Amino acid sequence: MIWKSGKTGLNLTPPHDISDKKITDYLSDSEAASPLIHIMKESYDVLKNHPVNQKRIAEGHRPANSAWFWGEGTKPMLKSFESLYGLKGAAISAVDLIKGIGKCAGMNVPDIKGATGYIDTNFEGKAQAALTELAAGCDFVYVHVEAPDECGHRGEIANKVKAIELIDQRVLAVLLEGLSVYDDYKILILPDHPTPLSTKTHSGEPVPFLIYQKSVERKGAPTFTEETAKQAGKIIDPGYFLMQHFINL
Repeated sequence: MIWKSGKTGLNLTPPHDISDKKITDYLSDSEAASPLIHIMKESYDVLKNHPVNQKRIAEGHRPANSAWFWGEGTKPMLKSFESLYGLKGAAISAVDLIKGIGKCAGMNVPDIKGATGYIDTNFEGKAQAALTELAAGCDFVYVHVEAPDECGHRGEIANKVKAIELIDQRVLAVLLEGLSVYDDYKILILPDHPTPLSTKTHSGEPVPFLIYQKSVERKGAPTFTEETAKQAGKIIDPGYFLMQHFINL
């Protein structure tokens, strides 16, 4: 939603931070947010009897019967990815936030059919899109898969494990096969943040990362986990230095 002449600093709460909690305590008390709170409350009357919700209820699903505004902000002024790193880049994601950042950074952002942001997403489609971008002249492609994070927010342990397995099987495997035509390439694998099942929301602990380069043999950890990453002792702080570290290897 675009709010012309709207305010920021509205104290709006991300819904995934308050899973299983009553929303009353998390409605903003900021006077500047009052128009949004009014719309949120009015949306219930509009949506509660909507045919889509009636169908969902009949099928035993929960209705989507209210709007919830959060994450307010203004358009960022970002330097282009190419001006920062000297590389032409692309970003592939189902998440509007990631796609928006990519566009603001001057990256190519293709739309992927069937990309849902959940465990039913088009994993292979994302991998194939990355290979297409590289073949078209991109030097760097960022592939974002939301499924493990979303399963963490929903408290779905089996689906979270499955989502990680599917990334291995249907994203990484496809990429490695497609990249085999190149004499050299590098891959950086990491989560953007933890989403513990115990809290169903984000936390700020350091995340593990893995770098592989086809032409260079390096001795690394036997597995890719938080624990083995800690034992490796390689810390990149602040985290945004990781991109330059990756490029310079």
